[in-house]
Amino acid sequence: MAKQTVNLAQKKIPVAKVNGVIVSQYQVETGLDSILEPHKDIKGKVRLSQPEQYAARKQVIDNLVMRELLFQEGHRQGLEATEKEINHAIELSASEHQTEQQFKAMLLMQGLTFNEYQEQMRKDIIVNKMAAACVEGKRKPVTTADARKYYQENREDMKGPEMRKILHIEAPLDRYAPPEEENKVRQRLEKIKSPKEFEMIVSKGPNPEPELKADDLGYIRRGQFHPLLDPIAFRLPEGEVSRIVRTDEGLHLLLVKKVLKAGQTWPLEFIVEELKQKMYEMGSVAILNDFTAKLIKKAEVQIFDRIADSKLEQERQ
Repeated sequence: MAKQTVNLAQKKIPVAKVNGVIVSQYQVETGLDSILEPHKDIKGKVRLSQPEQYAARKQVIDNLVMRELLFQEGHRQGLEATEKEINHAIELSASEHQTEQQFKAMLLMQGLTFNEYQEQMRKDIIVNKMAAACVEGKRKPVTTADARKYYQENREDMKGPEMRKILHIEAPLDRYAPPEEENKVRQRLEKIKSPKEFEMIVSKGPNPEPELKADDLGYIRRGQFHPLLDPIAFRLPEGEVSRIVRTDEGLHLLLVKKVLKAGQTWPLEFIVEELKQKMYEMGSVAILNDFTAKLIKKAEVQIFDRIADSKLEQERQ
């Protein structure tokens, strides 16, 4: 269940203004919590240095300003979010929760009314449409040769902590499901014994069978996964299928597809597709940043929260 991360009174505290529209402390703290969540250990402590946390805060503020500028520009250009699009976005969000009651509880814990959530979805859709319009026809495909050149020029960035490519199969199951129902699901998962069969199921997409969910998590670092599944994923030998693991969400199987050891330069062939995707996204971000930079020059942007800027400046001195 979602947790309330900030005092709702922070909705009234302005961190910035974009052409008179307030970006609130609540928005910043909520966005910051989302960014820091993957870096928390099992006890909830953030495993990032203070400068990294200041940089994350600055990133959140900059991103909120950028999104408000894109929304305002999209609105100026007549972009709209249809009722069908808004309802679809809400349905997708609700589907991430097991029950309607859990979805409503998430809204309550986040301090949002349903109307506020609808408005948030509307703004997000318009922002995404405006962002897509900015980069449409301007992005260039990234070739393997491009990736190889970037790899050679940035070899120091091609190493780091241990990362593992994880494939994941889940059988959603209520924590209070009767034993006979759980046994039936277990029997299905027990049939998935070989890596080849595991990969074949994942290749079919997120819903390969009515009772299963499957996903390729890509390369992850320790601490970025489910608190119960993460230790298993980082103990499991490469190429092996895990035992069946029970969590509140259901039953799980893991496969460690590949292990990239800490401190070593990762071979290009292990990361070439991820690198190409990263470069493609970097190109999109560069185009979008150029566009928003032009919007900022024409806009009235006031930043009241300079905590991150001042702390980062102190660190540089």
